[in-house]
Order: sequence, then C-alpha cells, then structure tokens
Amino acid sequence: MGTETMIDHEATVKQASAHLYEAMTHHYGPLDLAAHQPLVKAISEYGQRSREHNDDGVKLASAHVYEALTHHFGPRDLAANDPVVKALAEYGQACRDAGPKA
Repeated sequence: MGTETMIDHEATVKQASAHLYEAMTHHYGPLDLAAHQPLVKAISEYGQRSREHNDDGVKLASAHVYEALTHHFGPRDLAANDPVVKALAEYGQACRDAGPKA
C-alpha cells in the first residue's frame, strides 16, 4: 500500500470524524468535548476496534458509545436513519478502511 493511499484513508477518517461532530452538534446543540470525557473515549474505542477489524470489539464499543450518548444527553431513540447513527457508521467504516495506524 502506497503512502498516498494511506494519506487518503486518514483524510477520510478525519472527514468522517468532522461529519460525526457536525451531526452531533446539529442533533444535540453545541458540544464542549474533551479527550477525557466518556463519550469521546467511547468513540475513540469504536474507531480503534474498527481499525483492527475486531468485530466483537466493534459491537462492544458501539454499546459503549450508545451508553455514553444516553448518559451525556439522556435517553434517545437512535434509529438506523438518524444522522448521528449514520455519521457513526461512516466514521467506523472510514476507520476500518484505513486500518491500524502505523
């Protein structure tokens, strides 16, 4: 795999991450998220497990993201067509396509 392909994948991950943030702020309003917060940690875990192609880990991390979302914002009914869910799926797929970080 050439460096250009790796850069393209990482750019896609960054773009998907931006889409996720935009979807969340559109859905929940302005967010002040720091690296130590459970929601950020859960999304990071989801991305990492996706990069590793660890399907069981992705399922567990997805549950952690949902738990963190509901804890942070209260109970939510997140359907497959919800913009936040779509953005999470896009982010997971981008991470999966990028693979492990070198």
